[in-house]
Amino acid sequence: MIKHVSVFTLKDKSEIKHFVEMLEEVGKNCPLIIKSEVGVNIGEQPPVGPHFGDVIQIVEFSNLIDLQKYPQSKEHQKLLMDGTEMETVTAIDYII
Repeated sequence: MIKHVSVFTLKDKSEIKHFVEMLEEVGKNCPLIIKSEVGVNIGEQPPVGPHFGDVIQIVEFSNLIDLQKYPQSKEHQKLLMDGTEMETVTAIDYII
């Protein structure tokens, strides 16, 4: 099993709710995804130390092939086309 973790920092913080809804739809509708969890940061950015993003998505795929297919899926492409503008996106993939 593969986990794909993405941390999003949005340019426009007023778009967080809409973006979360979009991520939740991807998790429900993409047949490549086994499980998806979306969360919103509840803390404030500290003056020093690590950068905290706005939204996180943790997605599980059954194998590496499904992970590799995901960026081209219609659900992910919709995020890219209709999603809000990002300041940064950080991601990591790992085997569980």
